[in-house]
Amino acid sequence: MVNYKERDELLAYVAEKYYLDDLKQTEIADKIGVTRSAVSRMLTEAREKGIAEILVHYPIQYNRDLEGKLKGHLGLKHAAVLELQNDLDYVDLRNKLGKVAARLLADLIKPGNQIGVAWGTTVQATIEALKATDIPGTKVVQLVGVLGSTRHSYSAQTLVERLAEKIGGEGMYLYSPFIVENKKTAASLLADPAVEQSINQGERSDIALVGIGTTKPAFCSLLRGKHITKQTLEKIHSSGAVGDVCAIYFTRSGKLARTDFHHHRIGVSLEGLQNIPIRLGVAGSIEKAEAILGAVYGGFVNALVTDNLTAIRILELDQVHNQGKRV
Repeated sequence: MVNYKERDELLAYVAEKYYLDDLKQTEIADKIGVTRSAVSRMLTEAREKGIAEILVHYPIQYNRDLEGKLKGHLGLKHAAVLELQNDLDYVDLRNKLGKVAARLLADLIKPGNQIGVAWGTTVQATIEALKATDIPGTKVVQLVGVLGSTRHSYSAQTLVERLAEKIGGEGMYLYSPFIVENKKTAASLLADPAVEQSINQGERSDIALVGIGTTKPAFCSLLRGKHITKQTLEKIHSSGAVGDVCAIYFTRSGKLARTDFHHHRIGVSLEGLQNIPIRLGVAGSIEKAEAILGAVYGGFVNALVTDNLTAIRILELDQVHNQGKRV
């Protein structure tokens, strides 16, 4: 019988014997003097604690033809298109896009760069998929304030901390809420020297990593996360907005939407965002195609990671848009 003083050491031993040495649970149970069901619980505990990690490496296939068309037709600096063989649910799609975006981001970040990070689940998926490697002299800056009082895994502050850990960079934070109740509160926060300094720092980034939102209720993360109300979203949509980047809303032609909501947000300005040399947007789903195209038209993003089905729809909408201009 094997004796261990520390619980985690025992869990590591059990996981090693099961996953690496291919021993059966009954064989491990005999070695440590417990039942087979106890070994099963230990394996579950080892996974939950992160002592044992199971990685499934799906091969990533790219559609180079669509990448070239997106860059050629839309003037993108960078484009990566995930080739899907069949439809995926949104969570699976988001995670696969995160893997593609992580590869592109790893190629883009250079020593001494500053990376501005927004918020959202696709941004989270990108950062989680990024392989940990120290990149000297890097900084990671928060582009928007914090979502609510609860710590969210997709909130900008959490994502800055995680990316800084991954690349060995210095995290720089914006200690302010993202969305506030009224204009007066927003104006007061924006006038605060510490908040102003943080926003200015973010606008000096070399790369911005952002998601692209939509005003379609079923796909609006701000609504689904209960960070805005349905009534607020309806007002935003009535202004002609089809999507947003960093909660800056735009029309299908990429023009800034005339919505009062812009006076309720704390974060990078439109001009500041557009001055960041590489603005990498990560988004997929045909339902988001119109918003993605608007983000490109408006210069909210100039680099894009998406999937082949969405890319095809984006190019179709772009063709329709250009035909309309010629009429």
